[in-house]
Amino acid sequence: MRPALAILRKDLLLELRGREVIVTLTVFSFLVLTLFSFSAVPGSAAPGEMAPGILWITCLFAGILGLNRAFDRERENGCFTGLLLAPCDRVQVYWGKCLSIFVFMVVFQGILWPIFGVLYGYSPFRGALTAWAGILLGDLGFVALGVILSAVTIHAKGKEIILPLLLLPLCLPVLVGGVRVIAVAVQGGEPGEAAAWIGRLAAFDVIFLALGSLLFPLVVEE
Repeated sequence: MRPALAILRKDLLLELRGREVIVTLTVFSFLVLTLFSFSAVPGSAAPGEMAPGILWITCLFAGILGLNRAFDRERENGCFTGLLLAPCDRVQVYWGKCLSIFVFMVVFQGILWPIFGVLYGYSPFRGALTAWAGILLGDLGFVALGVILSAVTIHAKGKEIILPLLLLPLCLPVLVGGVRVIAVAVQGGEPGEAAAWIGRLAAFDVIFLALGSLLFPLVVEE
């Protein structure tokens, strides 16, 4: 795991210097959450009922923005080939990129969580453990798929359009599970229902990570 952690450290240091991904994701997500909160008639219960779905839609599109940047630094500076020629298994490159995007998503979601609660009338502490279990597992599955597809489209023309078209249908099970867990957590549903969805999310994560680890070396093969 040392090469993967080295890639994580590199991406985090570059982000701390430029703050491109986190600032972009946070501002975009804040604007989307705010616009949705004002989209219903004042006093209507609709925004609160749709809040878990709105949160995940926001995270989905913000995550796609982050994934579009996953390999951009290496591609723009001509370093992608050098990254692949590093003396380590290419699976470690995949894991390193998964870790970096995962950390970015968790950080900006942590910033958005209290804002989400204020805008939609939920306590940030109510069902927080259950909700964050769903968020973390959902992020992991989303990133596992997103990084492999980002590598597939790295040299494609119009990758900003191609990546969402490929990613959205494939990550649908993860998104549905994430929405259901947050809905149960913040709306006071049955704990057993949340546990069932958390188990499904964990199963999807294992499948997606295994497939990504197997396919990434083939995808980046010259």
